[in-house]
Amino acid sequence: MDARLGMRNLTSEGGNSGFTLTELLVGLLVGLLVLAGMHRIFVAGLKTQNTTSLQTEVNRKAQVAIDDMISKLRGSSEVIDNAPERIWFLDQDGNNCRFWVNAGTLYRYLGESAGSYSGGVPLATNVSQIQLEYLDPDGQPAASADAVCTVAVLLEVERAAHVARLRSAVRLRNK
Repeated sequence: MDARLGMRNLTSEGGNSGFTLTELLVGLLVGLLVLAGMHRIFVAGLKTQNTTSLQTEVNRKAQVAIDDMISKLRGSSEVIDNAPERIWFLDQDGNNCRFWVNAGTLYRYLGESAGSYSGGVPLATNVSQIQLEYLDPDGQPAASADAVCTVAVLLEVERAAHVARLRSAVRLRNK
């Protein structure tokens, strides 16, 4: 007996080429499951990127604003108004400098004329809190604006449930 007779012929003559309908449906189902999984991963990545982007924006706004306040305060020579939610002082050039929050926006005014807390340049939006603490040379709360030697700043910026809360303190250089 010839060993070749027992082998099956897999050429097109036997009609066994291609895929069956069941094989195609199973392949299609597996492909759809893979695509659905990839879609979920893609959507999760987009949400994470959006969350990270918002938090980065909030952090950046708060950092820029507090850095500006600290740099101006560092060279100040005299604190004029030492309210807990705003500050008015003379900078190193003798200009009036004021920082305050109005309707969620932190403003800075720098100029020669005195005046009220109005006008100014917006430094940061979405400010939910600013808290200023004025300390004397011994680190105790200052009794008056003349006694202020150190200013501690708490700035909180919030947007869409993303919060940046920064604290900093500066010792007035010219005191």
